[in-house]
Amino acid sequence: MIFITTICINVISILLLIYQNHVLQNYDNTAAELSKIELLDIIVPISGVFQVVIFIVAIIFFVRWFKKAYGNLIRRHQPMEYSENGSAWGFFIPIINLYRPITTAKEIYLKTQHAIKEYNSNFKVDTETSFIVVWWILYIVNNFFANYASKKIDAAYDIPTFVDANTYLIISEVISIVAILGVLYLIHKITKVETLLKETNESVSSIDEIGTPIV
Repeated sequence: MIFITTICINVISILLLIYQNHVLQNYDNTAAELSKIELLDIIVPISGVFQVVIFIVAIIFFVRWFKKAYGNLIRRHQPMEYSENGSAWGFFIPIINLYRPITTAKEIYLKTQHAIKEYNSNFKVDTETSFIVVWWILYIVNNFFANYASKKIDAAYDIPTFVDANTYLIISEVISIVAILGVLYLIHKITKVETLLKETNESVSSIDEIGTPIV
């Protein structure tokens, strides 16, 4: 729900930026147009603040979920590369955060399936993990482009450069939505195998906070 809310706010932001560009490009130096511009100069930054707040909340919820998904395997004595806390800190430590989220996500996805196979020998392990790489690449590209768009806004000094910067912000918002969809797909895939593990053997029901699959 947090990520769906984030997508909705991003869509609203895109519409506001498109409208702001329309107003700026058709500015005719009248009091009515000036009033529109001044109002948008207030509304657009406010929507940006909402985006930052909801993004921080989404990151907190996601990392908490990710940590518990990793910890679920530790609690059932599955051999893991890192500690439960280490799987979370891998998102924030410079340099390490470029690759550890991918390796830990793959660990969760593959080792959860291997745990299922221990109970059900007929279960076929899905080794296709390219969606995890795509998820993380989208996240990195989104951060890079968002920073670039922000710099363009800071450097804008007249209507043409401001419209140009807004265009980059719109593209950034679109990339952000695609990146969020990548996160939702990752959550769906991992939660699906976690739930299957729980259903395969009732003794696993004590595992901490297995989520409900996203349909």
